[in-house]
Amino acid sequence: MKKKYGNILDLIGSTPLVPVSRMSPNAGVEILAKLESFNPGGSVKDRPALYMIEEAERKGELNEEKIILEATSGNTGIGLSLVAAVKGYRILLVMSEAVSEERKKILRAMGADLKFTPAHLSTDGAIEFVYDLIREEPQKYWLADQFNNEANWLAHYHGTAPEIWEQTGGRLSAVVATMGTTGTLMGLARRFKELDPGVVVVGVEPYRGHKIQGLKNMKESYRPGIFERKRADRIIHVEDEEAYETARLLARNEGIFVGMSSGAAMAGALRLAGEMTEGRIVVILPDGGERYLSTSLFADKKRSGLFLFDTLTRSRKEFIPLRENHVSMYTCGPTLCQLIHLGHVRRFIFADIVRRYLEYRGYTVKHVVNVTDLDDRTIGGAEKAGMSLRDFTEKYHQEFMKDLDTLRIKRATSFPRASEHVDEMIGLTRRLLDKGYGYEKLRSVYFDISRFKEYGRLSRVDLEKMHLGKTVDLEQYEKENPRDFTLLKRSTLNELKRGIFYATQWGNIRPSWHLECPAMAMKHLGDTYDIHTSGVELIFPHHENAIAISQAVTGKLPCNYWLHNELITMNGKKPSKSEDDPAIALRSILNAGYTGREIRFWVINHSYRRAIRFSIERIDASRRTLAHLDEFTRKLRVCRSGEPSGDVEQAVYDFRKGFTDAMDDDLGVPKAIAALFEFSRRMNRIMEDKGLASSDRKKVSEVLSGINSVLEILDLEPAERDPVVEDLVSKRETARKARDWAAADKIRQELRAMGIEVADTADGAVWKKV
Repeated sequence: MKKKYGNILDLIGSTPLVPVSRMSPNAGVEILAKLESFNPGGSVKDRPALYMIEEAERKGELNEEKIILEATSGNTGIGLSLVAAVKGYRILLVMSEAVSEERKKILRAMGADLKFTPAHLSTDGAIEFVYDLIREEPQKYWLADQFNNEANWLAHYHGTAPEIWEQTGGRLSAVVATMGTTGTLMGLARRFKELDPGVVVVGVEPYRGHKIQGLKNMKESYRPGIFERKRADRIIHVEDEEAYETARLLARNEGIFVGMSSGAAMAGALRLAGEMTEGRIVVILPDGGERYLSTSLFADKKRSGLFLFDTLTRSRKEFIPLRENHVSMYTCGPTLCQLIHLGHVRRFIFADIVRRYLEYRGYTVKHVVNVTDLDDRTIGGAEKAGMSLRDFTEKYHQEFMKDLDTLRIKRATSFPRASEHVDEMIGLTRRLLDKGYGYEKLRSVYFDISRFKEYGRLSRVDLEKMHLGKTVDLEQYEKENPRDFTLLKRSTLNELKRGIFYATQWGNIRPSWHLECPAMAMKHLGDTYDIHTSGVELIFPHHENAIAISQAVTGKLPCNYWLHNELITMNGKKPSKSEDDPAIALRSILNAGYTGREIRFWVINHSYRRAIRFSIERIDASRRTLAHLDEFTRKLRVCRSGEPSGDVEQAVYDFRKGFTDAMDDDLGVPKAIAALFEFSRRMNRIMEDKGLASSDRKKVSEVLSGINSVLEILDLEPAERDPVVEDLVSKRETARKARDWAAADKIRQELRAMGIEVADTADGAVWKKV
């Protein structure tokens, strides 16, 4: 016989417990989700709302003369409004103006009066307001005071916990609940320690500065009076984006549509499951996703169609930025102790291509390129040169900027210097020590690799087979484990004498190279950014160490896409890094008469994931290839006029699509350049046969300008006028019209001696430098 209900309040509780089958990281660990969205008010807060009101009625604290008053982030308010509507009470709710629009509409629909406090004060602002109000008019209001009301946790002690025990037959290893008022966690902890002390009770807490509605960080916000830290066996901290993404995954992979706090709870449960070998976890999912549709939780992250090869996963991944239409990007920059060599050239040109193509696709890119001006090589170089460290590194910084311009590389958004971020590096070291990932020995500080279980994930390095001494000088430093790497180096006597040191609690130190990158990246791009570009030579140990530092502190990877370009080799080997090696130094090649454009073209006309063999002959070949493109762009400027042609529109369309298809396929620049040459051949035929209408010329110029904003290999602007050359060309043209062939040939030879080539076209003579 079906149960009969007196009213809707009888439906509170007895929520379903369903398996989460596709998301568990461990087949031996079963995860069961308790779906509190099945309560009539749509959340777990219906339970304490009913319990608090009925306890107040029983004690005579609440009657029909009083108005229910409460500070809420939304769900408790909805639960209280539901109960108030059934029982006939008036209710005033105070909440942050930042709560979702859905919650506001639900509350108004249930007859609640609403008062909003400033968003930046979060729920704390609402709490302060209701406490002021109840002090002023205690006879008018009954304050539910969920943060201090024991009826809050008693609702779960008498309701939620026994339900779980019955639904699981008493067979569970752990129960996970998020922390807001902490009523759920406290009630579960008390009851399960009575039912089975072996059940691990886990709280999920957001980090400070979080945006997860309904949750509280106990250090950042007013601590609920009912919260007792010792009652939870463990507290797991979850990042906002991890919570959001887990909520999305629950919908996509399990068909469970929940809110952001539920995403946080599940993220904690998944992390716990990954640490277990077997067992059963019950996780409380506080509410559904319907009341978050106006937030960023389920905002559609537009598919980009751009696929990139991620070194970390060794797979092609579709690029989806953390923030829609914006990209955060970090590139390992130069060490300011020498002029850049071809290895650097490829690294910086590759980063430039990535950045330019993202901008071509409409993204706003924040590009950070670090500058190392504080390490062994810069300090040693400055001493050898008899210069201050600042003057020495500034000299090479200026030369680096000149080289970027020569190579047509766009200036980064910022070029942070290591020497200007030492405070951040020291602060990061403190955080690592606080979390147990670092240790001090003989006034140097080291990262304890044994504590970071994911070390080697990027490089696939086997710690047991790691060659000792690869990361640091073993003779100079005393470490607990020779595989550990340095965070802060004890300053040498010579450095102390020269004033190159930083006073810290561990003594006089200077930061290590491995610490510099994560500190600057976190300072300028946050805990997680979109893309990190560099060369494969830095994967191990530098990037492996940078990941360890960042992830140890934040609990997540520093970036979502690791892009690494391959080496430039000589005779199949990695060339020397010495600026004195004429075969590798950029300036040596430039001094031999080659241009930055020619070097850029030679570099990008190879897949970034394949090594390039260097030889002067190969750059000569690039010079000849560029000459064909220069001839094409020259013809565009001087070809005769014609009628508008559908062939031009089709050629432009095909070229643009071919370029985009190539670049979307893991930045296939060689294929994109092939599309450019195919376009030039088609257009050459059209120009020879029909000429170009001004409207078509504009279309061609626009598509070339757009593509060149990425490649930067075309000279689309006409050369500067040379009155002497133009006068000779004019005189030659006059001689030809007069059929004075001897005079015309003499002028041609004179022009050739000046490095000028003349071509006779149907529209007259044109010239170019050769």
